[in-house]
Amino acid sequence: MQKKILVFVLFLLCRCQNKEESSFLPFGDGFTETPRFEFQYGTIEETGDVIENTNYTSFDSNVLCIHSLPISLYRRELGGKFRICWKTNESVFQKWNEGFSLLEKDFLEYPNWNLSGKGWQASTIELGKWKKDSEKLENLFSWDSQIWSSGLVTYQTLGLPHPTLIQRTKAVCEVVFPSQSFSGSENKQRTLTFELPCPDLGEIAEQIETQNEKWLAECDPAEPVVSELFRHSESSYQRFIEWENPKDKVLCPRFSSIDWENEGTWKSFQSDLFSKRTKLILPRGILLFSDESKYHGIPIPKDFFLRLGTNVRVRLGDSEFRDSNFSFRQGNEFFTTQTHSVSCRNQFNFWKTEEIFCGNPGLPNSLEKKENEDTIPGCKPDQIQITEFYPGNHFDSEMPIPGYFEFQNTGRTCDGSSLNWFFDQSIYPLSAGEWVLPTGSIFLLTRKLWVGLELLEKEKPFSLPKVSFQIPSFYFQDRKTKLKSEFVTSPYHFHLLRFQEKNRFSIQVNLRNESPHPQVNSSHFLSSYGFQISPGKINESLVNQISTELMEYHPGPSPFFDFGFSGREEGVVTFERENGNRYSFWKPNGTEILTFVTEPSGCFGERNYRLPEDFFTHPIRSLRYQNLSSNAPITLSLDPNFIREKSMDGTRSLHPEPNPIFFSRSLVPSLNCAGTFRSPGQRKERSLEVERLPSAFTYLSNFSLEQDMEILIGNGSEKVSSTLQPLGGNSYQLRLESPLPHFPEEQIYSYFSHPKLIKTKSFLERKGPIQIEAIYPNPHQSQNEWVYLCNRGNAPEDLSVYLVEDEGNTDELVSYQTRFPSLSPLGSGGQSFQYNSTILNPGGCAWIVDPDGKDWYLPIFQKGSDLLLTVRTTATIGNGISSGESIQLRKKQGPKSILISSFGHKESFSVLRITVATGEFLWLKSDSLGMSLSDFEIFREEF
Repeated sequence: MQKKILVFVLFLLCRCQNKEESSFLPFGDGFTETPRFEFQYGTIEETGDVIENTNYTSFDSNVLCIHSLPISLYRRELGGKFRICWKTNESVFQKWNEGFSLLEKDFLEYPNWNLSGKGWQASTIELGKWKKDSEKLENLFSWDSQIWSSGLVTYQTLGLPHPTLIQRTKAVCEVVFPSQSFSGSENKQRTLTFELPCPDLGEIAEQIETQNEKWLAECDPAEPVVSELFRHSESSYQRFIEWENPKDKVLCPRFSSIDWENEGTWKSFQSDLFSKRTKLILPRGILLFSDESKYHGIPIPKDFFLRLGTNVRVRLGDSEFRDSNFSFRQGNEFFTTQTHSVSCRNQFNFWKTEEIFCGNPGLPNSLEKKENEDTIPGCKPDQIQITEFYPGNHFDSEMPIPGYFEFQNTGRTCDGSSLNWFFDQSIYPLSAGEWVLPTGSIFLLTRKLWVGLELLEKEKPFSLPKVSFQIPSFYFQDRKTKLKSEFVTSPYHFHLLRFQEKNRFSIQVNLRNESPHPQVNSSHFLSSYGFQISPGKINESLVNQISTELMEYHPGPSPFFDFGFSGREEGVVTFERENGNRYSFWKPNGTEILTFVTEPSGCFGERNYRLPEDFFTHPIRSLRYQNLSSNAPITLSLDPNFIREKSMDGTRSLHPEPNPIFFSRSLVPSLNCAGTFRSPGQRKERSLEVERLPSAFTYLSNFSLEQDMEILIGNGSEKVSSTLQPLGGNSYQLRLESPLPHFPEEQIYSYFSHPKLIKTKSFLERKGPIQIEAIYPNPHQSQNEWVYLCNRGNAPEDLSVYLVEDEGNTDELVSYQTRFPSLSPLGSGGQSFQYNSTILNPGGCAWIVDPDGKDWYLPIFQKGSDLLLTVRTTATIGNGISSGESIQLRKKQGPKSILISSFGHKESFSVLRITVATGEFLWLKSDSLGMSLSDFEIFREEF
């Protein structure tokens, strides 16, 4: 009890004295001119995160004390520590300070430092030489790396090397203070040796055993957590991983090994030293594992560190840690991964090196140096705003320009080392040391430093794809408070930066508006090579919005489109797709045509912009842009079926035309893409296109039709010549002979021929009263095919005088019960028909079925009033309907027949073949002529 009261009184006395100068026990007659060694274990004098005193020495009231750790750390150490105190003068104090300063410096030749007094002597010496000399001396007892030579273990809060204590004789002990420097080899480093009278080591051992037993009796069997790690062979810090007791109580974990995952398998390591030093972990204590002997940590093999920073898993008992992807070297700076980081400038690090390093192995991450009153404050995440992004041209050996993010400090002058930058699931601390960012300053985070430009910049090993379209998402985070400010990519805005297979443009951000970088204020040097970027220089110029027009579109293969412009203007062009995605690009002065592609190919011209690779994955349904002729926004609609049909299955690119023509086709054969007609980036040569207008026998073309046009009217039975009468504006009307040599109900076509028509073309000019409106050519049971027809005339029609024909045979039609008097078959859904009639009234419909069919699948538009017909004598309709085959309905007229309706229009110039899969049927849309793919819908049989 008296011992506890003494410790408490001493603690109060220490707290009341000046931290910069005070010792830890009352000064007075208790000290003499002979040094006294005092070992402490289980006492802590100070907490908090600010480190003020980094000296090993204190001097007050003519008492000099040498501590086993820098004083502020000594006060925070709960475990084994000691100090050596004696009465002396200030001159000796200054000389000791000089001695310790030699341990932190590199010299080609170390100056001699020797000091002595009553019962003691001290000197500095290379560690390697001291080791050789020490081997020649007696070693009765020692304390090194927490272990006494008797096997007794002292535990520590801080994972730092303490001086080695060696008993040389019964009366003389030697204390060896290690260097804090990480430069050079360990044996070449300077060390400070101090010979003095030995303390009572038996009493110290008893003190240690008593405290260890107390801690073991009250400890918590929990596990530590990872707090810091590092791996880089080019750094003097080499490799380490640090585990921390997160609790305010002693831990006694139950693990016996450290485990490491390597390519799906786990490796374990254990040793006697590992077991001893991990048996107890003091409150907020640090365990430091390393293969580097300078740390005096817990040694483990190098193999256990090789995959740090690559999502590796490591385990101590039940405590498992998976690290993240991390680059420990970033430019010429080194960084550790920490769980409780603070500003790199402010973080206190025990170790001394020349390299620029952010970390503090062996110490709590939260420890900070004391700031001066005039210290520049740390940057806040929200005061850093992006101003430019360039994805780099580093894949191009001719112009390997590095990618970069450009930022502006929009707040007060601040220190950038207070921030982490999070990008692509990786952490990039801004700076390993103080990095002053003045108000309004521009700085870069770049893949490679820009030599000779004198920029505020930091090299960061981030990765960027070869082709980028957006500023990637990222955020800045305060290393200490974890507050963050995010930049989130707009998923619907794409910037086309890659032109002529080089990333020639950056994305500038002006008043939070993004656009491709304009020519104005671009780097003069880089502009001469065709690049529009301005690293390190903010661009506040506004960009012009330029009008355009779509000139050519090729849906595939090797799809592309061309935009056209007025050659004199320059600025940004934006267009939008049907899904809301917007695309912006720079239009240079003097350019009249630009090509847009998703991949490089010989099929395209050289002046092309790269689109996202999935741009053509889904058919374009609309494009919206500011039109060149009207200078107003327009929306161009593109029906995929119409585009496929018009482009002749992607063999000819298309040129927009006024409605109702919509598109003409290219007449330019591609020199590099065999079998296709296209002219990317070149002068356009369009096909002649003719479309029928709503008024009878009137037409619209995209060119004049007054010359070289041959026109016929009729069908396969008879055609007569005709001419066109101009109506103005490329509109025409057919001059008809009166009357036409055809029956009034006969279906007739017009036939157009012209050298600039890619192929001759027909229009359905008049339909017969009975029309084929649906067919089912490929049912699951082949005998269950059918043809559906309706009376769209004004009078009843007797279908017994009608013929149905495919491309092989012609059959007469009869009512179903005419051929099968006793049968009244039903559809698969139980539908019934009119079985014994061939009279089809206006608005009525009928089904032509195979004689051998039954249980037909029938769509929902079947009605009980529908007629059921079949062929008079054969076993199938024609030769059996095939997918893509033409079907015609004809009406007997004496010994001949006339065309009434046609599916496929085989007697026209515009024959249509539509193939369907098994189980699919075709239905003609209402009020459609059936002359194009878009006139039909395909349905599948439902089970």
